[in-house]
Amino acid sequence: MLRLKTRKPSTRELVRAEHRLLAVRPARPWRWGIAVLLCLIAALLFLRDHENAAHEQRVAGLLAENLALQDALERGRLQRQEAEATQAQLLKRSAQLSAQIERLQTDLAFFRQQKKAR
Repeated sequence: MLRLKTRKPSTRELVRAEHRLLAVRPARPWRWGIAVLLCLIAALLFLRDHENAAHEQRVAGLLAENLALQDALERGRLQRQEAEATQAQLLKRSAQLSAQIERLQTDLAFFRQQKKAR
């Protein structure tokens, strides 16, 4: 370990030297406490703001996802309604064609009977 060696001042130098009283500031640790407390409050406010921003982003993402799912649901409903309407039309058309076939078969049987009678 290195030590700086300084010589002790002599009494004569101490007497002849100019001496001034310096006011020593009293220690104020409460100022440091207040500064630390203010920094802590600022850090907590920053963290709260950061968490709020993250929460708002998550809510916005969930809202967008919700809208997309609602649109998909509405498209599915419309497709189902369209399929049901198409099926109803096909069943109606099938019933009409069955009735027409029945009439034509009846007419055909009548004409065959008329042909045999001649």
